[in-house]
Amino acid sequence: MKKTKRLTIAQRILTWFGIFVVSALAGGLIGYFGVDFGDNVLTFNYDTFMVLAYGITAISIIVTLWFMYQANHYHNRYESMGDDADEDDSYEVYRQTFKNLEFATIFYNVSVALILLSIFGDVYGFHDRIVSGAVLNLTAYVKDIIFLALLIIFQVMIFKLTQKIRHYKLSTFPTIKEVKEFAYSYDEGELQANYEQAFLIVFNLNQYLPFVYIVLCVLATLSSVDVTSGLVVTTAIYLYINLANIRFVNKYFRK
Repeated sequence: MKKTKRLTIAQRILTWFGIFVVSALAGGLIGYFGVDFGDNVLTFNYDTFMVLAYGITAISIIVTLWFMYQANHYHNRYESMGDDADEDDSYEVYRQTFKNLEFATIFYNVSVALILLSIFGDVYGFHDRIVSGAVLNLTAYVKDIIFLALLIIFQVMIFKLTQKIRHYKLSTFPTIKEVKEFAYSYDEGELQANYEQAFLIVFNLNQYLPFVYIVLCVLATLSSVDVTSGLVVTTAIYLYINLANIRFVNKYFRK
């Protein structure tokens, strides 16, 4: 019978220290957002939350630009290498080029998500001010215009960089069909890795989406938030990732 590995004293200390740090951070965030249970309703400071969202968005944009710069730098270095270059050095530069390009793409998509959160978060605030009859300060929405401009510029930059490195003609604002064709142009190893990652994403979503229903119900119980739209979106995602497998079954087990 396999014995369970016991933690050393140092590991236990680190574990409890980690729990303490996480608890302290959680408490700090709760205090920072002004979360409380006034009149038995969970509330938080929306404006403070949006300030945090803007900060994270700015950091994500900087990280994206850094990886784009690194990808371009390694690509130029790889292109300047002659035929007599060391094979190991050549492969390492090639690897760093595509690694940084993929990181740039990942953080670009993260930036898009955060920018959309910031923009639509302010749209929600704009609607709330109109309904409540509060004074509108249109200059406060300048940052949203800047974020929207950055969103367009970023898309042009990331697709131009991808086109340059992968030597694949891709329009600046591609359709879903064009993106699929581009993905299928990957080499066999990279395509297989993407298939495996896609499977893991769908698998994990199937495991965790049921908990989203629980979280939404808790939010509805403890706060005045209407979670109907959240339930609809969660259900739509849940149905899509499962019904989409019908195509896989029909294709793989065809006669």
